[in-house]
Amino acid sequence: MIGKRSEIYINTVLEPTYNFTKDYFFKYIMEINLAHVLMLKKQKIIKREEADTILQATYKVLERGYNKKYNTNFEDLFFMLEDELSSDIGDQLVGNMHIAFSRNDMDTTMFRMYWREKIAKWIENINHLRFVILTLANEHKNTVIPAHTHNQQAQPTTLAHYFLAVENNLQRDVQRGISLYNRTNLCPMGAAALTTTGFNIDRHDISKRLGFDGPMSNSYDAISASDFMLEMASVLSISLSTLSRFIYDLMFMSTNEVNTLRLHDKHVQTSSIMPQKRNPSALEHTRASISKAMAELQSTILLAHSVPLGDIVDIGDDIQPKLHNGVQHTEDILSLLTEILQDCTFNEELLCDRAKNGFSTVTEIADLLVRNHDVPFRTSHAIVSQLVKQLLQEDKNLSQGSAERINQFAKDDYNLSISFSDQEYHQATNPIDFVNVRDVLGGPAPVEIERQRQKALEDLSMTKTWLGTVFSKLERYSSRLAQDANVGTNENQKKHKESKE
Repeated sequence: MIGKRSEIYINTVLEPTYNFTKDYFFKYIMEINLAHVLMLKKQKIIKREEADTILQATYKVLERGYNKKYNTNFEDLFFMLEDELSSDIGDQLVGNMHIAFSRNDMDTTMFRMYWREKIAKWIENINHLRFVILTLANEHKNTVIPAHTHNQQAQPTTLAHYFLAVENNLQRDVQRGISLYNRTNLCPMGAAALTTTGFNIDRHDISKRLGFDGPMSNSYDAISASDFMLEMASVLSISLSTLSRFIYDLMFMSTNEVNTLRLHDKHVQTSSIMPQKRNPSALEHTRASISKAMAELQSTILLAHSVPLGDIVDIGDDIQPKLHNGVQHTEDILSLLTEILQDCTFNEELLCDRAKNGFSTVTEIADLLVRNHDVPFRTSHAIVSQLVKQLLQEDKNLSQGSAERINQFAKDDYNLSISFSDQEYHQATNPIDFVNVRDVLGGPAPVEIERQRQKALEDLSMTKTWLGTVFSKLERYSSRLAQDANVGTNENQKKHKESKE
């Protein structure tokens, strides 16, 4: 018999773990118990009447919930629930309930049941954000903006083109999430402590009852694998990293000097001393929350590092709160960012002016020299570079340049006689024409943007259909489990009543 436990151990480990398990995993523990007993009953490993008595007592506890404070006489929730059932139906029946059953396979099963729901919910939240971004892309197919590389103006594109780049990242996040769900939704039950059991159990039966796609194929792996939790941390971290880059851009656009994004009043705060301030506080807090979420998620990887490949209980209890906090922060981030984007506005005119007034269109001058005048690209690049340098020295912008200068540079520096026209020059330096001509697959031309957007909407629709199937299956398994658990007990109650009469 184990002696009295350390108060420090109780206060810092056992009680917090008990409370967390009770708050988030109680339902799954009881469902696992029901499914396991139903399987034992089906396989005739325990008597039908015994099984029905256990099912009735177990379902009763599940229905009324469990809010007892931690009792230091017990190690954890598992044993407190066992004691609860024992007081109702006796030690022998509760003992039979755990034939071919261990905390090892139960713990990792309840983790998978909880996290598969969280994965599906995260995908649903990502989809909400994707829909808002695709709506913005539709609104801004013709909103020309200067794109940047190396934090310098590069070439004109559209706001829709930028939004679709973000959406494509989120689409891959969803694909990673679906793959993660499929790998997580495999059932460890029947692995028992490590090596399965000598009883004639049916692992496929219990897997189906709990809404899994099938049992895990190796019992050692079933009770020891932590990678599904680490993969969840990794998948969410990848997505959060992309969102942090997106938020960086949004905050840059909202600065006074740039002034191309205006947040709704409900997402800004003023200064205590400067009346003019519209601080983008909602974005700032979202950015900070991303850091908090990633810190929690990454710590799960450190917790699983250099731990023996034994049962998941070695590290499972410690990983859960960290992973839970990271996921909760992520859900909050997605909700807030989705709302920010729904309510913000973009300064379309100023964005286009920025593209016009810089030198971002000069690539098209070089391209026209190649396409229309057979000038080698490196030569055309050098000619246009000379034009830019001269205009900058004269403190002039691209609209103050001319085709004549291009022709002169070609003749003086490369002994080329070309007739680059004013019409070509104005066409090349117009950011709208620059965008419209780029209708190659993946480009920013409105017609190509619409093709990309429709493709993204199709993917979004397919993902919603997949989610509908997942949520329906998760709802059905729980209802069916309750129904199956009550069928036998109701029959027994009816027989008992008839015998009395």
